[in-house]
Amino acid sequence: MLDFLHKPIPFNTSVRNQLVIALILGGVLALIMIFLGPFDTDRFESNYKFSILGGFGVVFSIFYLLTGRLENLWYRSKQEQWTVAYEGLAFLTLVLLASIPIHFYNQVLLNDLFYQDYGTGAYISHGFWFFRTSLLPIMVILLPFYLYFRNRFGTLVTPGASAKVAFYGLNKGEKVVLPQDAVLFVKSSENYVEIFYAKDQETKHKTFRNTLTAIHEQVPFLQQCHRSYLVNTANIKAIKGNSQNAKITFHQNGLDIPLSNTYYKPIKSALRV
Repeated sequence: MLDFLHKPIPFNTSVRNQLVIALILGGVLALIMIFLGPFDTDRFESNYKFSILGGFGVVFSIFYLLTGRLENLWYRSKQEQWTVAYEGLAFLTLVLLASIPIHFYNQVLLNDLFYQDYGTGAYISHGFWFFRTSLLPIMVILLPFYLYFRNRFGTLVTPGASAKVAFYGLNKGEKVVLPQDAVLFVKSSENYVEIFYAKDQETKHKTFRNTLTAIHEQVPFLQQCHRSYLVNTANIKAIKGNSQNAKITFHQNGLDIPLSNTYYKPIKSALRV
């Protein structure tokens, strides 16, 4: 279950595409309000009934665009990684923020808020009731459309996929250039290091004369996980065992390396980013 929450999914940074999604979702919400008549809106009478009910969609579209700007900042702060967990939090944030103006819109235009003796406490209490009994069911209906169109207009970005990193040895001509996302880990043994990487669905390695400290200076994105190992956390599949006897496993079958108690918490923290 936790692995699923960390699964990368497409994300959309384009304002144009966010506007398209906002209009589609707003239109769906407007149709729900007009034709399904939730929370007794089918009883609402007005010469401008369809326009007023369609206004719920306009309010939702506006707040989708506003939260989209916040999502872009969040996306950049996560090194352009977007996961199932982030998508779920983004939807909950949108629903919570949009519920405030939607409830206000409902009370003003459908329930004549300014002509009623409403105290602050009663208004807030009604807002919680409205959110729980009316808005949440509507959002559940809207959720599949939300997920589909965000996936349709989004782009799946693999951080570091196009970046190249170079490893150098002390001997003349000792050099290997690899895609950053192909690097698995580096192992040191006495005065030599072995660089393990994935290529053509196989695990390969190069041996250089150098120290682990020097290699870490060359490729600082790697993290130390043991006194003899550096690891690319982007390629870690899981951590097995507790802090006293932990191992790092990779997506390549049968491949694991030790994780010492000293670096257990930093590595675990990096995996949750």
